Amino acid sequence: MIDNEIITELEGIVGEKFVSDQPEMQYLYHYDFITAEPEGKCDIVIMPNTAEEVQEIVKIGNKNKIPIVPWVSGINFGSLATPRKGGIVVDLRRLNRVLEVNEDDMYALVEGGITWADLQGYLEKNHPNLRAGVTWSPPGTGVVPSCLCYGMFDLGMIGGSGAEFLNGLEAVLGSGELVKIGSCALSKHWYGRQPLPDLAGLFIGWEGTTGIVTKAAIKLWPRLPFNETFTGMTLKVDDGIPVMLKLAKAGLGITDIVVVNLGWSQAVQFLNENKVPKDAMEAKQPDFIASIATQAYTAQQHEAQCEAIQEICKKDNIYLLPREGGIEVIQGPPNQVWGCWNFSRGGGGQWIGSYCSTRDIANYYNVARKICLKYNKPPQFYSRIMFGGHYCVARTNINFNKNDPNEIEMARNLLKEIHEEVQQIDGAIMYKSPKWAYETHKEKIFPATGELIEKIRKLLDPNGIMNPGQGRGEE
Repeated sequence: MIDNEIITELEGIVGEKFVSDQPEMQYLYHYDFITAEPEGKCDIVIMPNTAEEVQEIVKIGNKNKIPIVPWVSGINFGSLATPRKGGIVVDLRRLNRVLEVNEDDMYALVEGGITWADLQGYLEKNHPNLRAGVTWSPPGTGVVPSCLCYGMFDLGMIGGSGAEFLNGLEAVLGSGELVKIGSCALSKHWYGRQPLPDLAGLFIGWEGTTGIVTKAAIKLWPRLPFNETFTGMTLKVDDGIPVMLKLAKAGLGITDIVVVNLGWSQAVQFLNENKVPKDAMEAKQPDFIASIATQAYTAQQHEAQCEAIQEICKKDNIYLLPREGGIEVIQGPPNQVWGCWNFSRGGGGQWIGSYCSTRDIANYYNVARKICLKYNKPPQFYSRIMFGGHYCVARTNINFNKNDPNEIEMARNLLKEIHEEVQQIDGAIMYKSPKWAYETHKEKIFPATGELIEKIRKLLDPNGIMNPGQGRGEE
C-alpha cells in the first residue's frame, strides 16, 4: 500500500485526474492482455504528460523505495510490464507526440508512449515520402518499446532490429536523473549515436530495469515509387531457407524477407485452428511460405530487381507469386498480422523466440514443429532475415484460451519444452521472454559479463525500483 501523502504528491505532479488507486484501474494493469504469464498487482497508476513529470514521479519512487513500472499498451509478450512487486505503473500513453521529423537526416523524434498508429498516421499525413519500419503487431503497440526490445520491422533487411533504428534517447534513470544519449547530448540534432561512447545499450534489452525512455529518435527511410512483394512457396522449410539466404546476399534492394509456415499463414486466413492441418508435410501442402519485399527508384531498376529475384527462386524450385497473386495479408506496411491467434473473449497467445545464426533457422523450426505436434497444436512459425542476412530471428507461436487453466498449463509446458530444446542450438538467444526463460541465460552467460550487467543496473537504479522482478533483473 502507498500512503495518502505520497498519493497527494503524485497528484500534485500530474493532476488528480491522472492518478488512480481504484481497484478497477489496478485491474487493468495487473497483467498483459495476451500471454499466459502469472498476474501481478500495482498500487497506483499515473499518466504523466512530460519528461519532467516522469522525473518527479521516479524521484518520489526512489526516495520512498517504491517500484516503478513503465507501461505503454499492455501488449507485452513475456509480461514485461506486469507489476511483480506492486508500486507505481507509469502509463506513458499521454507522451504520444511526434516532436520533429528531419527529412534531411531521415528520422522522427518521438515521445516514449507513441504507438505505431500514431507514427504511421502522422507520417502519411505530413511526410508521405518517408516511411518507418513497422512490426507485425497491433496498431496500438508502442514504437519505443519495440525498438528497446529488439523488435523486427518490415525494413529489417536494410535496417536490422529495432535497436538499430534508434538514433538516440532521452531517459530518466532509476535515481530520477534525466540523460540524453547520442548526438542530441551535444546538439539539437538527433542524427545518430556516433561518435560518442554508445550508451544506448544501457536501455536496449533491459526491459525497463534501468530507466524510462521519454524520447527517442527513430530512423526513417525513403518511400520509393516502385515496389513489389513476392510470395514464395515450397514443400519444406529446409528447402526454402537456403534460397532466402541467397536472396539476402544478392544485393537486390530487398527490404524484407519473412518466412512463415503453413500453420501461421493459414491461421491468419481462417482464424480457426481446426481448419489448419496440424502437420503440413503429412498433408503434402507447402510448409514454407516467404514474403520478399523490394523497392526501387526507377522502373528499370525495379524490373531488374524483380527479374533477379524470380531467376534465383526458379533455379531452386521456389514457386513465386507477385503481389496480385500472393498472400494479400502480408503485403505492404503496416503489417498487422495477428490472425494467427484468436483474441475473442478469453483468447490468448504467446511465443518463444530467439535471435540466432541464419544457419539455424530450419533447425529451430524442426525442433519447434516436433514439440507442437506432440501437444497436438499446429506449429505457427515465423522467421525474419535481418540486416542483409547477417543474423535472423526465429520464433514459434501458440494460441490458447486464457479462461481455461488446463490450456494455460499446456501452453506453458509446450513453450518451456521448446525453450529447453532450442537452448541446445549454439547461439540461440531468447528475446522478449518470460522470467523463467532467463534462468538459462544465467547459467550460460560468460561470468564476468553477467557481473558487469548487475553492476551497471545497480549504478543506474541504486534502490532497485525499476521494474523489479522482470527480465534479467534480480528477484
